Amino acid sequence: MSFSESQIKLQDIDHFGIVVGIIDEMSLVDLFNQLLGTHPQ
Repeated sequence: MSFSESQIKLQDIDHFGIVVGIIDEMSLVDLFNQLLGTHPQ
């Protein structure tokens, strides 16, 4: 499978991928939802 330059899109996310991975691994979203509750929307 090969791609042309027009089919490839690069996005610089800096350190956000690492941060999101750690947050997900630690289940921090679930913890915050338990502590703070969730909004009905």
